[in-house]
Amino acid sequence: MFKNILVASDGSKCGDKAVDLAIDLASKYGAKISALYVMDFSLAFSYDDLDDAGGAVLDDITAKGKEKDVVVVEHIITADPINDMETMIRKINPDIAVFGAFGKSMDNEEKIDYSKIGSVAENALKVSKVPVILVK
Repeated sequence: MFKNILVASDGSKCGDKAVDLAIDLASKYGAKISALYVMDFSLAFSYDDLDDAGGAVLDDITAKGKEKDVVVVEHIITADPINDMETMIRKINPDIAVFGAFGKSMDNEEKIDYSKIGSVAENALKVSKVPVILVK
């Protein structure tokens, strides 16, 4: 059913849950994981800081995949996570995409309004040509 599962994560709590679900699906269906980390320069971080953070997130995904004998292909790119989403999904060409409903900006919020979703997740739903699973 699934051969290539895209999971995008920024290392947030929701992102980690999305990774766990994607790896479980990949293990069940014998699929590979295409793990995506987007370096967003609209944030006030240096290239090296973003690259280090992205490498750590992708290393964690690869390690989790290895535990379940799932192949993980890492993608770290410089892009706008909202405006470039359609292109990123198209280039990776997954059968399904898994995203956290919220990113890191919500990790320290005491009260999250779960009737809403983050802007990146919302845009993924709008532009993706493949099914999208959002994980809270």
